[in-house]
Amino acid sequence: MNLRRNNIGDDATKLISELLQTNSTLTNLDIAENNIGDGSHSIFESLKINTTLSDLYLGGNRIGVDGATSIYLSLLINSTLKNLGLRGI
Repeated sequence: MNLRRNNIGDDATKLISELLQTNSTLTNLDIAENNIGDGSHSIFESLKINTTLSDLYLGGNRIGVDGATSIYLSLLINSTLKNLGLRGI
């Protein structure tokens, strides 16, 4: 699903996170360049549960150091994510 450059912001990331937790079909999600900051944490938490997503693109958002830590912790648990795009965070 390509949602790149839609300015979804942090509020929509909570909804996306909820969907990822119950997702059984989505394998590709591009939410790059969407003005996402602290809301990224909810997405990373959902990656600990999600077993279908293989590609996630988050470049061009405001993830920051705390977000990078959340990414790291979720990747310790998630074994299905193969491609993670973080250019420009």
